[in-house]
Amino acid sequence: MPARTYVFLVFTFCAGFIFQYFPLVDFMSWFVPEWVLMVFIFWQLQAPKLINFWWVWPLGLLLDVQQGIQLGSSVIGFATVLYALQLMYQRLKVFNVAQQAGVIFLLLCCYQLVIYWATIGTDDIYKPLSLWLPALVSALVWPWL
Repeated sequence: MPARTYVFLVFTFCAGFIFQYFPLVDFMSWFVPEWVLMVFIFWQLQAPKLINFWWVWPLGLLLDVQQGIQLGSSVIGFATVLYALQLMYQRLKVFNVAQQAGVIFLLLCCYQLVIYWATIGTDDIYKPLSLWLPALVSALVWPWL
């Protein structure tokens, strides 16, 4: 791959981190799409040989540090999503946009569930609504990504 492909890849991930960090009002914080994970899924579908498990570690750890959650929880979530995507990326590419958004919703729910398990294991925070709202908003934003 040419060097400008890697530069564009890193630029899109930086944009995802910026959008993920964009501050909102407290009650709107549940409605923030998972931008970094959606960019990760986009690149996995567009260049499956380029995005591999070596990208999971730095992206997941950076996201953990940015969001202030347990280190490694996003890594496990990203690895789960990457594994599922590598199993079905050829099928997912031929789906129409609505079907892709449905699969993206399920993948993001799996990611949110991993993060929720890590959070509930260390803190006594019980917010089940926070599981599916970011996934739903991300699935609604997916066609414009």
